[in-house]
Amino acid sequence: MQQLKRKLKNEDGSATIEFIGILPLALLLLMIIWQFIVGINGVLVTQSAANEYAKVYSITQNTSEATQAANTILSSAGDYLQPQGVSGGGSKEFTAQANVNIRMVFLPSEIFGYQIPSIPYSATASSRVIE
Repeated sequence: MQQLKRKLKNEDGSATIEFIGILPLALLLLMIIWQFIVGINGVLVTQSAANEYAKVYSITQNTSEATQAANTILSSAGDYLQPQGVSGGGSKEFTAQANVNIRMVFLPSEIFGYQIPSIPYSATASSRVIE
């Protein structure tokens, strides 16, 4: 009986069990933080593309050249950022708009039928044509 009580009071290995118990929560928190960073990067890149469109269009007044400049910036972000189009121009004062879908990085495609959910985002930049 004494030997059984001693075995039950022995705390050897309890730190390992606590580590194994907290590890899934730590990994989940890391994945959430990583998705948050990817989302912020997507917002910054989209705003940069809208700004670039406005800058190029204000100088050249050419929509295709401005669209190409904005798409170059959007394509540099990676697979998680799916461009949906860039538009703007028209009159002396104009607004450029860049639309993207920010893909959820850690969601497996098998669960959602090979279509991973994404968050739509749109950024605008107002400017005027330089004459």
